[in-house]
Amino acid sequence: MSSSTATRSLTSADLHQNLHDIQDNIVAPIFMRYGRHVFFRFADGEKGRAWLRRLSGRVNARQQEHGRRYTINIGFTFQGLKTLGLSQRSLASFPEAFRVGMRGRASVIGDVGRNAPEHWEGGMGGPDIHAMGWIRTDSDAGREEAMQVIRAEMDDVGGIEIRFVQDTMALAHESGIGSEGEHFGFADPISQPPIEGMDTPSYPGDGVLEDDGTWRALKPGEFLLGYEDEAGMQGTTVPEPFELRVNGTFLVFRKLQQDVAGFRRYLATAAKSLYGSEATNDQERVAAKMMGRWPSGCPLDLSPDQDDPAIAADPHRRNNFSYEGDDQGLRCPLGSHLRRSNPRATPLKRATAVRRHRLLRRGVEYGPHLADGVLEDDGIDRGLAALFIQADIERQFEFVQYEWMKGGEFIGLDPNEQDPINAENGDGSQMSVPGAKRPFLFDLPSFVNVKGGEYLFVPGLRALQGLIEQRF
Repeated sequence: MSSSTATRSLTSADLHQNLHDIQDNIVAPIFMRYGRHVFFRFADGEKGRAWLRRLSGRVNARQQEHGRRYTINIGFTFQGLKTLGLSQRSLASFPEAFRVGMRGRASVIGDVGRNAPEHWEGGMGGPDIHAMGWIRTDSDAGREEAMQVIRAEMDDVGGIEIRFVQDTMALAHESGIGSEGEHFGFADPISQPPIEGMDTPSYPGDGVLEDDGTWRALKPGEFLLGYEDEAGMQGTTVPEPFELRVNGTFLVFRKLQQDVAGFRRYLATAAKSLYGSEATNDQERVAAKMMGRWPSGCPLDLSPDQDDPAIAADPHRRNNFSYEGDDQGLRCPLGSHLRRSNPRATPLKRATAVRRHRLLRRGVEYGPHLADGVLEDDGIDRGLAALFIQADIERQFEFVQYEWMKGGEFIGLDPNEQDPINAENGDGSQMSVPGAKRPFLFDLPSFVNVKGGEYLFVPGLRALQGLIEQRF
């Protein structure tokens, strides 16, 4: 980064020359199936900085450059930055949502009842979680190799504790679409918002719909600090100073446990309610209405009555839709998970610039696949270790959670209608499915439980060195 750009927001034209300073798995995903998320506590700032001085040489140590089988990245909670000795001026400049943390924002994002922080694992969200390191590798052996290196350096320095570990392994979907599958049986991920200035491929439907019907990438400042965003050149102006935030981002970690057997059982009940039949094809139709896509990844907006694997297999078609002309949700229910996550051109009851609420997803599954056809839980923990990347936690992750996932009024639905897949549903919940024989589902079970989470600041590599050297 040149001195001439040190005090102004960067543009997409500056992104390429700064890629080496951005931690891996942020603007470009790491396609390695095995992962480990390790949550650390620092006894004090001196010990923490000494350990990070060693670890920093391994962050972004790519295989092709160093011959290693793994990559390591690091992010910090607000309490972690405080323990490391970040100045009070810089600490105070972080946005409130990050300073308070996910535990403190639980009521805002709907983590209540059985999803409340008092039920979370490993002390997540508490004062003893200071950092999360995440490993990506190509095998279990590579994961253990990385862990041996980390433990050896922890032992040499002392004063660093591991508080919680979550392993992951991406599931391969039978269709072969996407790098991962998903425990409920859907191909995922299929679409990610493209970033202007990156060379990574993007396809129709991934970005922002223009008036002429074309799609464009989003400004980098929607996901990276220090860059222009969709509101203009200023971008996100916190934290301070500029050198601390540039090429950094905020990462939201969520451990989401999935009740796969319960989901499968419910499909039969719901299919009979909506369509008067428990046939397999009607159960698949219910699942698609709830998700917004068929299991193959084909969107309902393009094929509302049956799955079309040919559409799912074509990257130029499977996201090229806008919901235009489906204001009543006859093709794709207004309250489906996919439509809530990105309403695209759906008319909303509250004026909202959809492009300002996009998220990069880097989640990976944990736990083994529950064998097809099994309808009883086997007692094994499985779900998704979700990672959401954004420049503004409140405007992006939190907004999507409380506005789009936890309610229905924003899109013209009953206030009791929440996301059918990942909301805390139960007695009184409902989902409208226009066009069905009986177009309502009532008292939906909860299929996803929040088992913990953290808000993390992921600095650029220069900023990481600045934290270690106490320059901020």
